[in-house]
Amino acid sequence: MDVAVERPPVLENSEAGPSRKRSNAETVHELDSLLNRETAKTKLRRLASHGCSTPVFNPICPSTTLTACKALREECDKAHFEPIIRPWTDPSLGYCSYLNLCYGDPMFANNPSLGEGTGPRGGTKECRYLHFQVVPTTQPHYASLPEGFPPNLPKSTIKRLLGESNGGSGEGYEPPKVPQWVNCDVRSFDYSVLGQFQVIVADPPWDIHMSLPYGTMTDDEMRRLPVRSLQPDWGILCLWVTGRAMELGRELFALWGYKRVDELVWVKTNQLQRLIRTGRTGHWLNHTCEHLLVALKLPADHPRDDPIPWDTHPLLRDLRKGVDTDVVVAEVRETSRKPDEVYGVIERLAPKGRKLELFGRKHNTRPGWLTLGNQLGDSQIAESDLHDRLAQKYPAQKFTFVST
Repeated sequence: MDVAVERPPVLENSEAGPSRKRSNAETVHELDSLLNRETAKTKLRRLASHGCSTPVFNPICPSTTLTACKALREECDKAHFEPIIRPWTDPSLGYCSYLNLCYGDPMFANNPSLGEGTGPRGGTKECRYLHFQVVPTTQPHYASLPEGFPPNLPKSTIKRLLGESNGGSGEGYEPPKVPQWVNCDVRSFDYSVLGQFQVIVADPPWDIHMSLPYGTMTDDEMRRLPVRSLQPDWGILCLWVTGRAMELGRELFALWGYKRVDELVWVKTNQLQRLIRTGRTGHWLNHTCEHLLVALKLPADHPRDDPIPWDTHPLLRDLRKGVDTDVVVAEVRETSRKPDEVYGVIERLAPKGRKLELFGRKHNTRPGWLTLGNQLGDSQIAESDLHDRLAQKYPAQKFTFVST
């Protein structure tokens, strides 16, 4: 059984005869209706799982802690946090900004993103700030079923409406339904075997002159990356930057032949969904956000300051501009892991064509994308022609082929 997804209201012409051009007021009204409508994804996350009465997730009580909640109400069916008090904890200091990713608390010593040893980037130290753990509810929280959604949705329908399966394709290209990745040294890899990509996302290990739990690349190594050869004209390049890397990123755009057209900001929150107060980057200020610079590859003969042909070039006409906002508020997870929501923003902006991520890890792999990085393990390829080229170029390396 499939589900009829609600669509924004169709604005009908008030006058008979041929269609007339909609006014700005009508367009604004339709966009406002769309933006204020609950999405299918939000509805499904409140649905019972496979016909059971147990919800997909239990919301956190707005009072946050169980003690604060009991002071206001007798019963509460939502989840709560409670502080972890250790012999060295000083509650007067308030909560640790890192919380569930703290380098210092023993509870999280086995988190693989925190490294090993007793140095500043790994091991267990005594963090005197408050940390929290979730208190399970004493009774289940039941979510009401949204109108129009039957309780027994097929798994394929749920995955499709949640955006977990690929339904789109580019010009003559069907994205693989499984993730692809190549374990390699991005600095020396032969990119000529990959072909071209309409979208490239890169999260470089910038040398930000600070202690980091991973190796970094020099500015010159970044400048030598053959990014331009991987895209057709008007391809989209998304570059994650922080601090001094923001200016270097703009320098690289100019060097590679790109023009910055927009920027997305990730506002980082912690386990309690509050703004991180003590960033791990930044010389002058504690950084609580990261920036994703968005650029277009300019044709070699296109003057840098000339207008961009948004409405005339087919690749640019296919972009779904104006759908998402330029701010994503999401919780910090493992080191260098970016919010999953950002991939949705990029895929909605450019639904067609191949997509590549540079400097990725296993948590970055995603259906429809090819990921390159040096921490990916055995490579997995779903495009047969790409598999053959890689196997011929690197005969000593294992490339597992998976059919879709």
